[in-house]
Amino acid sequence: MDDDIDSSDDIQLSSLINGRRASPRTHPNEDIPDGNNSTKPLELEISSAAVVDGKVVVKKRKRRYHRLVKIFMALVAALLIIVAKGVMTSREVSSKDIIMSEDEPNPPDLPDSIKLFYPPKTQQEIDALNVELNKYSDPVVTRDEFFSKTTLPPPSNYPEFTYTSDLHFTSARTALVFAPGVYEGLNFEVGYYTSVLGLGEKPTDVTFLNCDKGPHVDAVNKFTTRPPHGSALDTFWRSVENIATAPRQGMKWAASQAAPLRRVHVQSDLLLFDGDSWASGGVLANAIVDGKIDFGGQQQYLIRNVDLKQGAVNGAWNLVFVGCIGETPQENSGMKSGPSISVESSPRLRIEKPFITMNGSGEFELRVPYPTFGQSHLSDVLGPQFDSSEEVRNFTRVKLGVPDFDPAINYWTLQKALDEGKDLVLSPGHYRLAASLEVKFPNQVILGLGYATLKAPEDGSPCILVHPKVPGVRIAGLMLEASVLRSSNTPSTLLQWGMPSQNDPGDSKNPGLLSDVFARVGGASNDRDVSTDVMIQLYSGNIFGDNLWLWRADHVKLRGGEAPNFPAISPYYHQTVMGECPVKTGMIVTGNDITMVGLAIEHTTEDQLVWSGENGYVAFYQCELPYDVDESYGEKSFVGYRVGSNIKSHEALGIGVYSNFRDYDVNVTTAIIHPESDGISMKNLFTVYLDNQGAIKTVVNFKGPGPTSVSERGIPFRCSDSSCS
Repeated sequence: MDDDIDSSDDIQLSSLINGRRASPRTHPNEDIPDGNNSTKPLELEISSAAVVDGKVVVKKRKRRYHRLVKIFMALVAALLIIVAKGVMTSREVSSKDIIMSEDEPNPPDLPDSIKLFYPPKTQQEIDALNVELNKYSDPVVTRDEFFSKTTLPPPSNYPEFTYTSDLHFTSARTALVFAPGVYEGLNFEVGYYTSVLGLGEKPTDVTFLNCDKGPHVDAVNKFTTRPPHGSALDTFWRSVENIATAPRQGMKWAASQAAPLRRVHVQSDLLLFDGDSWASGGVLANAIVDGKIDFGGQQQYLIRNVDLKQGAVNGAWNLVFVGCIGETPQENSGMKSGPSISVESSPRLRIEKPFITMNGSGEFELRVPYPTFGQSHLSDVLGPQFDSSEEVRNFTRVKLGVPDFDPAINYWTLQKALDEGKDLVLSPGHYRLAASLEVKFPNQVILGLGYATLKAPEDGSPCILVHPKVPGVRIAGLMLEASVLRSSNTPSTLLQWGMPSQNDPGDSKNPGLLSDVFARVGGASNDRDVSTDVMIQLYSGNIFGDNLWLWRADHVKLRGGEAPNFPAISPYYHQTVMGECPVKTGMIVTGNDITMVGLAIEHTTEDQLVWSGENGYVAFYQCELPYDVDESYGEKSFVGYRVGSNIKSHEALGIGVYSNFRDYDVNVTTAIIHPESDGISMKNLFTVYLDNQGAIKTVVNFKGPGPTSVSERGIPFRCSDSSCS
């Protein structure tokens, strides 16, 4: 697809994008160094504007001055890191410790990674905006282009083109944000690490009309992966939030993990599949769907707080409906046929993700939804909430983060804002951190846009540390990446909430939130020694988790000139082997009263999930055991889901654990372990033998069916509850 825009389009786009012409680039999603999205230093802009006789001298002086400022800031940041590590103890921090500061600009200065659009008014503007938006779609290969490199004629059943996964591990991050209004005639695929965000108070404030597809996701690699179907198994890391759309062909969203649809009003059918391609999704939350939801061949899906006007059909293994209204399907164990269907009509807790809006004056606002509780506000918990049940915060007290090349600068800039009591909204990009960002004050928000990515400090400390006894904190919209550890805090982790040395029950009336938090160990890095011990460690209580994917990469980026080690599995990636990208456990829960609605953990080398807190609740759990471990993994009795032996109360529904032991004949005795107690309830549990060797012998507590030597792959082995009767 042509990325260039001719001069006639250029004039129209100037009024639609950030109020100015976007900077020209060969391709918006080309690989770029960490911190590329930083705005141009003011000193350099001044020197460029002052082109006079002393041009060279001025430019050098300004650049030298800028370097000196950055060196000074780095030294200050290093000192702050040393001080922070000295006081990173159990001392409680109060509002009196907030540092007074200047207000932030509103509207904020948007970096190039945030593209702000306004409604087009003419057909010429619509055409120009379509061209611009499709720059952020995945690369396209046409049928003629593909088959011109072979001696074979193109089969007639192949599509005219396919999107590809070439940007699967790109470093680019983008947020496409839309000012309130009506957007007609726009059709664009939402590519890797791209978020589509409406800036209205309600989804219908930003509406896509008179379009065939609107924003959508197709399966990729249709000429090379199970042609002509392609795959939606790795269409990860993309999202649509806070819009309404009415595509004539229905809204297609053939995506898998870390690709949520959130706070949307789909005024048509919603198609969560693409033909016969395989898919491993996904999450739809806080939404209205006027038409029918069709899961197609989706292996699993979570539908949370959705108004299903015309019901839902199909699906493969596991569907979970939490807090939904309308034509919600009937519960089904899946023991006889179809997917298991778990329904929780009155969830005990619900907290929606914070979001940003633009008011009539062009100023930005941060909206922080209040929690709702099933026991006292049943009508509030059921169905989507598109009203004013949130706190509105002016952006003058919100720091818009922009990444820098220097990890110390990133830490110093962001931590300073947190210490000033401000909220953080992180623009898309990579933030390498020299030390942990510490959240010390109640109700603070850290919200990432466009898959903003925090890279962990190299000493094993977490990207984010939430202090104990700090209620109401919201952490949302972030990717957390492991680093190569140069020294080690034990245990190393990517996110820590609370302290092991301090009992923190949390606040039942003002719980914390983790929403759309996606951790990964390996994948995009050329260094396969990246590691951590635990991806997320929760010591405090009363935390609500909403769509978390904790992924030890099973495949990683190929190095320059490197051939794939398992080309029959994929010609595009290196498949992770034993010893690479090590991480022991996805999540360890020590705190009490923690709720997880939508949790996926994959491929860690010991127990995937360890739950040692009382009164835990999990709705929808998707887990793949590691592909690359040897027989000792089974001999050491590691499992996909472990509840501590002393726990008296725990509830879970829609729990799936899958095996695909690629390299060794590994036999795991059971998938799920929990104490035999009246206070522990588990519903709709299953395992799946995906492929290759070995097996999970039983489902839960050494009970339930398992595969045999003649079992077909992809067929669930089920228990309706822990008794497996």
